[in-house]
Amino acid sequence: MLWISLMLFLIVLLLLKDSKVKQLDEFFVSDEIEAEALNAINVNSLVNKHGWQRVKAVISPTLLVLGTRWPFYVAMFVIGSTIGAWYFTFTILGQDKVWIVLSIVTFSLVVGYRYLATKRRRDFENTFPDALNILMSAVTAGDSLMQAITYVGKTMDNPIGREFKLMGDRLKLGEVPEVVLQRSCKHYPYPEFIFFTITIRANLSRGGQLKGVLARLIRVLVASRTLEKKKMAMTSEARISAKVVAAIPLIFTIILNYINPQNVQFILHDPKGQYVLFYVLGSELIGLTIVWLLVKGVKT
Repeated sequence: MLWISLMLFLIVLLLLKDSKVKQLDEFFVSDEIEAEALNAINVNSLVNKHGWQRVKAVISPTLLVLGTRWPFYVAMFVIGSTIGAWYFTFTILGQDKVWIVLSIVTFSLVVGYRYLATKRRRDFENTFPDALNILMSAVTAGDSLMQAITYVGKTMDNPIGREFKLMGDRLKLGEVPEVVLQRSCKHYPYPEFIFFTITIRANLSRGGQLKGVLARLIRVLVASRTLEKKKMAMTSEARISAKVVAAIPLIFTIILNYINPQNVQFILHDPKGQYVLFYVLGSELIGLTIVWLLVKGVKT
């Protein structure tokens, strides 16, 4: 049952990712043949990606948060998680079930990846308004849109700056802006960046006051970030309370281990006591998940 659940979870993640990519493809490119012809400018698009290459293309932007040495850090994290899960399962729990070790390692990888994705999202929210400010200043000074995008890439030394530099280089090569924006949206599938690409696309096709649109977009982003901080401040009491309640069983178990170790040994090693342990761990995980969903759903 555990393996079936994990497989279904991975299938759902892949379907969600594919649906998000399909939505971007339908928005930017209406003719698949034209898109393939335009992709010929990019040498990597001429190579068919299989299995692991596709997975790597999806997760590598998030893993680059760790820097250029991310394979080493990921390998060390996997090794450390495996050793810790093995010690917890075979020494503390006294179980010889490998599926428990695999479950703990899988959970650790999911939590670690979610942490990196959240960190990447926060870095984007902190640096994207600055990129728009620089872009608006360059457009106001009289630069063309391609020159302004290239200037942002040269000015900012961070992931969003490198993305703008890549966009500028592709535009200089003569690649159609629609395809360039489509690829960038796949790297940063965030509503703010998608709205920015929509603005650029509309300006290129129909013209308009790009400076005023960028100024309003910057104000919206700043207001959104302010509202997010306000939401976190409003829910801080509930989040801290949930964390304290979740930590009580662990603290109580540690104290009980010094007062009456036999009761702790009964929970860890006795088959009937292990049901209690698994129930506590499962209820803790479900409770924290519910609190997280409630906090995420708060609207200011």
